[in-house]
Formats: sequence, C-alpha cells, structure tokens
Amino acid sequence: MLSTLSDAAILRLIILIVFLVIIAFIVIGARSKPAGRPGAVRVDPALADPVESEASEPEQEQPVTEPHMQPGQQASLGLEQKPEPVNTSKIGKRKSETYEKLVMLYLAAKSGHTISGAELVLAAEKVGLIHGHHNIYHRLADSSSSGEPVFSMANVIQPGYFELDRIDTLTTPGVSFFLTLPGPVSAVQAWDSMLPIAERMAQLLDGVLLDSERNALGRQRILHIKEDLRAYDREKERQTIKPGR
Repeated sequence: MLSTLSDAAILRLIILIVFLVIIAFIVIGARSKPAGRPGAVRVDPALADPVESEASEPEQEQPVTEPHMQPGQQASLGLEQKPEPVNTSKIGKRKSETYEKLVMLYLAAKSGHTISGAELVLAAEKVGLIHGHHNIYHRLADSSSSGEPVFSMANVIQPGYFELDRIDTLTTPGVSFFLTLPGPVSAVQAWDSMLPIAERMAQLLDGVLLDSERNALGRQRILHIKEDLRAYDREKERQTIKPGR
C-alpha cells in the first residue's frame, strides 16, 4: 500500500503519526500528575491548627520560690501546687494550715552539683528528721504528743514533696527548711532547733546555707533573725498577760 504513495505523502503520514504519539504522551502525563505539585492550589493553615513542636514540648519542673510578700500577707509554702501521692500519715501535721509568721532557710548544692535522693534520705535520718505529712520531712517537738512539727524540710523543686518509693531517681538543686509560728515551742526554741540541723545537713551534703532571700547565711544575718524571733516571743507573751495581773 505504501508503495503506491508518493514520497511526499509518506512524509506527511510519518509526521501525523509522530504528532499523534506526542499528543498521547501529553494526555497520559496530565492524568497521572500527583496532587500537590507546582500548579496546585495552595491552602494556608487555619489559625486554630495546633503547632506540633509546641504541643510535644515537655513540661519542665520549676523551683519552689518564696513570693515577695506585702505587709500582713501570708507566704505560701508551695506544697499544694500539684496533687501529692496518697499519704495518710499524721506525723508532722500542723494543728492549723494558717500561721502568723514564716521563717525559711535554703540548703543549696554547690555550683555545678546536685543532691541525690539517696544522699538526702541518709542525711535526713542522721539528723533526726522523719518523713511524714505532705510527704516531706519534719522535726517533731520532744514535748509534743500530737506529732506537730517544730519545723519541716521540703524539696525546692515543685511540687515540693519526696516520694520515697521513687527517691532513687531524685536529683535536686536543694531543699528548704521552714518553721511556722505559732508552733509547739517558742519561736527562739524552734530556730535553735532548725539552724543546727540545717548546718549539719549542709556539711553532710556539701551544700551552702542561704537565708530566705537566697543570700549567704552569715553571722550577722543569723543574729538578726534570732533577735526578730525574740521580739515575736515577747509580743506573744504580752498578749497573754491579762490586765490587772
């Protein structure tokens, strides 16, 4: 059949076949083109779309800090910010959660170091502290049969308590010692009990004692605190004296 055609007709037939093949490739390629390639319509994310990197960021524990107090304002002990493990112990339970005065000291690990849970438990046992109410440590009054504490020791890392069943995993930059007034003993007696124990624990844990403002606890600061507590005791005694006696 092709032999009957002229050379010009054969050339035109070849050109037509090539053109049809090119058209066929274009059509097939357009059908198989994946969505999302250049040329697709861009859809901007809505404002309500969650940002995955922020949502997956773990929550970091924060140190318990003593808030700046206004005159007459009661400081928070920082023990109620997260639910604590179930503990039915009444050892170290105060008669009242309210108080007139709060005295605090901090024991901080030296720069670049931390205190392990095992070290902390051993030191606490050596100085006579007992784990009890609120899952923190307490020093009980020798003359009190109610189990009320003279002072207590908490973790500076929120939520402040110590879980004994997980104590081996604990590392902390420090602990806080605090006493609330009025208590089972006078303010001066409570201070004279807390300071030596805090100093002994600082020796055992190779730490540094700080005052409530987290400054180094020097001799002058100690004398000032004790004089302030003497004044508190004198005021309490004055309030108990009835007129005419």
